[in-house]
Amino acid sequence: MEQFKYDFIEFLLNTGALKVFEDPKDDRTLKSKRISPWFVNIGDFNEGNSTNALAGFYADAIINSGTPVDVLYGIPDKGVGLAAPIAMAMAQKGHNVKWVFSRKDEKKHGEASHLAPEERIKALMVGGIPKSDDAIVQLDDVFTAGDAKYEARNFLKGLNRTNLPLLAIAVDRQEVAIDSREAIAEYQERTGTRVISIVNAVDVYHVLKDKQSVSPRALERLANYIRVYGTKDARLSIGNSLEQKIIDRERSVIPACDVETLAQFEELVKQTADVPGIGGYKVGFELGLGFGLPAVVAAARKYTDKPLIYDHQKAGTDIPDTGKNFAAVMKRSGIDTVILFPQAGPETERAWIYHALDQGLNVIVGGRMTHPAYAVSEGGFITDEGALDMYRIAARAGVNNFVVPGNKPEVIKKVKEIVEQEGVSPVFYAPGFVAQGGKIDAAAKVAGDRFHGIVGRGIYKAPDMRQAALEHTSQL
Repeated sequence: MEQFKYDFIEFLLNTGALKVFEDPKDDRTLKSKRISPWFVNIGDFNEGNSTNALAGFYADAIINSGTPVDVLYGIPDKGVGLAAPIAMAMAQKGHNVKWVFSRKDEKKHGEASHLAPEERIKALMVGGIPKSDDAIVQLDDVFTAGDAKYEARNFLKGLNRTNLPLLAIAVDRQEVAIDSREAIAEYQERTGTRVISIVNAVDVYHVLKDKQSVSPRALERLANYIRVYGTKDARLSIGNSLEQKIIDRERSVIPACDVETLAQFEELVKQTADVPGIGGYKVGFELGLGFGLPAVVAAARKYTDKPLIYDHQKAGTDIPDTGKNFAAVMKRSGIDTVILFPQAGPETERAWIYHALDQGLNVIVGGRMTHPAYAVSEGGFITDEGALDMYRIAARAGVNNFVVPGNKPEVIKKVKEIVEQEGVSPVFYAPGFVAQGGKIDAAAKVAGDRFHGIVGRGIYKAPDMRQAALEHTSQL
């Protein structure tokens, strides 16, 4: 990493413009509506000293890019105030270039009177008017969806100024867009203009880690945020896979505890807790809403410390913001692991995964279900590809635990291929046995070495729950 990047991050920290929060109560809501544990406010630099310093860092980034520069163009609105200071900073470093920005309204008097078409540009711009072949570097503070950048580019091209080799911003958060696009990569591909930043999210993470500038908890929160919302390069740079190991065994049976009373649940746990092949317990809304999750957790902890997995049937189908509250409730209740079926879309999925990780919870994500007429190919509502995207996005966020339908081996095979393509070695959890016709041994064969069968009525409705648990675990 170039020295100016280290210096810029220190500058951001010293001025208070960069904040990385340890406490979720301090998090900031971004323009994208994402709730972020880190934030950079370039708008804090609004007086001489800090603006001068900021301009110097921009100049270093532009010069170090190796791109020839004739003119600096400030994209409205934030870029307008950057153009002249950065030109001055570049001059101090031996690179004398012009600066320019566009007028809000076309000038129609003085030098702009009676202009020929080529000279009309003078009525539209303030500063050093670029020649038709000048290399123009565009300036802005951040890059989100890129709308203002495309608009600025179209404006310049409309004036026959097409030599646009570079766009410079201060901080690249390296996030995917809400629709999963990598906005900067797409901009570069569509326009041929290279985008550079003084620093990016990964630079910030590594400097904070090396210098121990923030607490371990704050750094962990930043890493999880990048894993969930980051571009592919960002995720890989900090280590993509979380490799959460929920069950100690490679294969097990997990009772689905869809019983009617707390006493029945306690008896189920009591009879099966010491069966070696029982990996944990899946608790649903019947127990959670009927008796309260803290009471359910307390009942189980009398007999076992095996994982308690909460399945809200189906969590992750609300707006993104509610994921924060859901995760906080799970943590307070003593739940270890949550199952999400994020049918509300990619942004909800990312938010619920992030907030669960932020609370220290294990995450299992599902996309396909056991019953008929779920996916479009089966006569249902959810497209087959959309369901696979739920797995794909989770894998990209580092999740390695997935729910698959145990009675549909062909779906398990496809999901396995999808997540392995994202560099994740999956652990599968599968319902759909006994009453729904699936066979544990058949599903386990397709799933691979790490597989956990979820069995409900086949255990809790058996005359002898312990014996039923032993029989089901013997099939592994």
